[in-house]
Amino acid sequence: MIKALRLVTALVLSCVALIPVGGWAQQAGGNLIIQVSTEPPGLDLTASPASAIAAVIHYNVQECLVKVDKTGKIVPWLAERWYTTDNLNYTFFLRKGVRFHNGRELKAADVKFVLERAMNPETKHPQRARYEAIADIIVKDDFTVTLRLKELDANFLLTLARQGSVIYPREAADTLKTAPLGTGPFVVSEWVRGDRIVLAKNKDYHVKGLPHLDRVTYRFIPDPNSALAALKSGDIDVSAFGMGPENVPDLKKDPRLQVILGDTTNDVILSMNNSKKPFSDKGVRLAVTHAINKEEVLKGAMFGYGKILGSNVDPLNPFYVDMTKAVPYDPARAKKLLAEAGYANGFDAVLKVAPQYYYTVRTGEVLVNQLAKVGIRVKIEQIEWGQWLAQVWREANYDMSIIGHAEPWDINNYANPKYYYRWDNVEFQKLFKESEVTLDDKKRRDLYVKMQKMLADEAPAVWLYMHPRLVAAKKGVQGIWKDLPIPSLDLSEVAWAK
Repeated sequence: MIKALRLVTALVLSCVALIPVGGWAQQAGGNLIIQVSTEPPGLDLTASPASAIAAVIHYNVQECLVKVDKTGKIVPWLAERWYTTDNLNYTFFLRKGVRFHNGRELKAADVKFVLERAMNPETKHPQRARYEAIADIIVKDDFTVTLRLKELDANFLLTLARQGSVIYPREAADTLKTAPLGTGPFVVSEWVRGDRIVLAKNKDYHVKGLPHLDRVTYRFIPDPNSALAALKSGDIDVSAFGMGPENVPDLKKDPRLQVILGDTTNDVILSMNNSKKPFSDKGVRLAVTHAINKEEVLKGAMFGYGKILGSNVDPLNPFYVDMTKAVPYDPARAKKLLAEAGYANGFDAVLKVAPQYYYTVRTGEVLVNQLAKVGIRVKIEQIEWGQWLAQVWREANYDMSIIGHAEPWDINNYANPKYYYRWDNVEFQKLFKESEVTLDDKKRRDLYVKMQKMLADEAPAVWLYMHPRLVAAKKGVQGIWKDLPIPSLDLSEVAWAK
């Protein structure tokens, strides 16, 4: 398992080596065809939290001041270094000679524009709350910018590495949805709706020697069996997201292929609308949790691949606490809690899922059978991804839902009563706020332990399992990350072996 994200503060960071030395000989150039299960709803990372966008754009087309590398560390990127003496004023020194895809050099004014736009309520940035700590943005010269915070923010550097903090030219802000420009190793050259997105090599990329590939094509193939057939026939080179775990044994037997199994921060969650009856009742939510056999869910949906979860914090996080036994599988207890809440005969509910993510339907089918045993009658309603974003994520027009939450360090969602869970707990919000201004790791971990225990006790959602990292590729493909400490598919170092 990789080391989890560690924030570096109160240090002067100098430039680090950006091109790791690999143990294999790669050839320059070549094309790569990658299968993904879901077509992005758009290409604007600042308009939607969808991981389908990040898989294509984040780190490939658009980059940030800092970057989460494959070990989970935050390293300098568009900023060659930064320093802070008080953890309130962060000064970033930009790399000189970095050019956007339109040919213009990156300047500090672009950083100021992007962050101010993220902070502006009118732009409706999906993670605007993450930027509320910024009090001022001071451009000192073309390559130096200082970010002044209102208060301590332990996750500030991580925020600057997230997909919503990508730096783009201010003159291209209105075209991000379909034609995003950035500084990344690739440029978007084609988007054929319903079929593919094509990235072409950025010949003026600021990291010498990268990228290795000339061209990357993302193919949208939602069905795992179809993806398997395409891989075996040679129509695709890599299945990055969407290969069914049931195919792993067969894939491992094929001498032409390699299978990469790792960890992710993608936590698959059964969400409940805490603002609606019966889920506004804590006893009902606990009953739902007690009614679920997570081991059976993992076997049924993922053929045993992945890790069972007991709270929002995943095992890649240094503050992870094993809460898997906090609310154990106990159907008798579930029935008792339902009766105490006034639902002795159970109740009816609708489970909305987006079938583009294959695991949602599979997981839902297992849960329907389990919940029925305690009297909870659930009907699955399959809706398109765009509908899910509108109905569930934006409007909270749902009873229950299943989706993977891929962002690391996203416990903040439970401190936001407007998030689609609609869980409003003042005590939890206070704990989270305290954790955000606590820089001491030990004290901050103690707060995270308290938050995880509270989540288990209050059950605003059911944390089912960590979705495994599962990649199938031709033997010659090298440089793909084993683990995903951040939900992005960095292709800058991917190459064909000689």
